[in-house]
Amino acid sequence: MWIKLLEKRLDRKKAEITFDPHLFDRKEYWNLDLDRIEETARSGKVSENKCEKPNKLCLKRYFGKENITYTIIVRYHKNFIEVKTAWPKKGR
Repeated sequence: MWIKLLEKRLDRKKAEITFDPHLFDRKEYWNLDLDRIEETARSGKVSENKCEKPNKLCLKRYFGKENITYTIIVRYHKNFIEVKTAWPKKGR
């Protein structure tokens, strides 16, 4: 219920997306692609098992051509979405 309220409050497809400095620390270690992370934030599916009230969501998106699933943790703020951390996984 609270997840739907968050998504009504802020449109993921149009909202500004910012990145936490922690993400840049992990970028080289995980070989992260920021474009894929942004695409996951805009169109990924909500994974409810890692979500926490009031504004923390876990999103996942599978990229078939590369055979990689990106999992990201985001926080919804009033005017933007902040990507806190991300990690890739081989396959689905």
